[in-house]
Amino acid sequence: MTIRRQRENTLHPLDLAVVVAYVALITYVGIRFSQRVKTAKDFFLAGRSLAWWVIGLSIIGTNVDTNGYIGASGNAYSIGIAQANFEWIGAIPAMIIAALIFIPLYWRAGVYSIAEYLGLRYNQAVRIVAASIVVVMSVFAMGVAMWALAITLQTFIGWPIWLGILVSGTVVGLYSVAGGLGAVAITDSIQVCIMFVCGLIIVAIGISDAGGTERFISKLTAENPTHLSAYLPADHESYPWHGVILGLGLVLSPAYWIGSQAILQRTLGARTQWDAGAGMMFAALAKTFVPLLIVFPGLLALVMMAEIEYPDMALPWVIKNVLPVGVSGLMFVAIIAALQSSIDSSINSTALMITRDIRHVLIKNHNPDADLKIGRLLTLGLLLSAMSIAPYIGNLGGIFNFLQSLLSLFQGPMLALLLLGALSKRATGTGGIITLVSGVALAGILSWVIELNMLYVAFFTFCYALPTLWIISGFTQPHSAEHLKTLTYSPWSAR
Repeated sequence: MTIRRQRENTLHPLDLAVVVAYVALITYVGIRFSQRVKTAKDFFLAGRSLAWWVIGLSIIGTNVDTNGYIGASGNAYSIGIAQANFEWIGAIPAMIIAALIFIPLYWRAGVYSIAEYLGLRYNQAVRIVAASIVVVMSVFAMGVAMWALAITLQTFIGWPIWLGILVSGTVVGLYSVAGGLGAVAITDSIQVCIMFVCGLIIVAIGISDAGGTERFISKLTAENPTHLSAYLPADHESYPWHGVILGLGLVLSPAYWIGSQAILQRTLGARTQWDAGAGMMFAALAKTFVPLLIVFPGLLALVMMAEIEYPDMALPWVIKNVLPVGVSGLMFVAIIAALQSSIDSSINSTALMITRDIRHVLIKNHNPDADLKIGRLLTLGLLLSAMSIAPYIGNLGGIFNFLQSLLSLFQGPMLALLLLGALSKRATGTGGIITLVSGVALAGILSWVIELNMLYVAFFTFCYALPTLWIISGFTQPHSAEHLKTLTYSPWSAR
């Protein structure tokens, strides 16, 4: 097998030109879209002007972010193709359910956020608590993304962590503060196209360097026999097979695709309801190709015996040492853009929730005309917060496991509220707030006191939350049928 000589931590002039061109392009996009941003609706929902194909590409760009690109490749380096279960199990069915049931609900309700929908379906207390939980989680997720950007820059060009955080935060701030969701969606679409092209090039060159598919597989299995197992043993510390099916397939994936603000905000910014649903379906189709692109680099780094300090460095190492000049710069841009997508999406959606789901509820005499200014200030503040915690993320272990552990703390109760709220008129506000608070508290106990695997935390909290919500709601006053008419699903009312 051919193993390429490791390059020095400097950019080839051609690679540098590609990176500079990309930075110039996204800066231009930010400036261009800033001219269209006149209201908070323009900033947070792109003026509801997004076409289906932009929505679909932006959804993939948001999804294949730090967690799904750098983190997933690093996890594949550690555990093998079982990592792809996070794509294979649950994602596509959940995306179809979101397109057919939940997106029409959110659209008919006319909401800006998932928390706003929960406020209408249950009460304002549920809205505030749900938004607050997501805000805290998002700040950590943005810090993770900053960390991933920094180690990518360190691996590729030798920058210290602090410099990578500073530069990447500044670049993201230039277009996300100025252009809002419109700029974010377009830059996401650009990066996804680059990612797919360069990902296929990595596969082709990696297989060629290994001497063909058979030699690649034999080399991998000779030293890591379990890395081609689709499911890991039931006693595996992180990903036991029944935990993957129950926790991931039944809870984490559905909760993410029907309840993630960063994902669904793109559909809420669609020009029509049809574009919203079609965008999600288009993303589901594209999702079928994602596992190959995010898992293979981790396996390739293992086969080529990469000398890396963290598993999360697997993909940056492959970009640096496998790809030819020019293509390497293009892929470097793709990975930077994918990580930037994670940051800009979280910043915009989090600023929206603080502005509308927390401020609008707590401050009765708020001025809606100030939402745009406040949204931009919050975007800047959240960016600075993420930059401040990013240097400490490296001490928390692999970024994929860290983010999944965060999600497991509230996805079970959140899924219960969304499912029962959308599919039944029985659920009440009192039942919703008690279930949400107690469910998250239970998740904390299971995770930090009992130290249960994150997959089981998600599953057991969902199993607790669903009957709890059903029982408590039976003893409390529901909303009127007229109020629930547009907030619950009916196949005859969906348009």
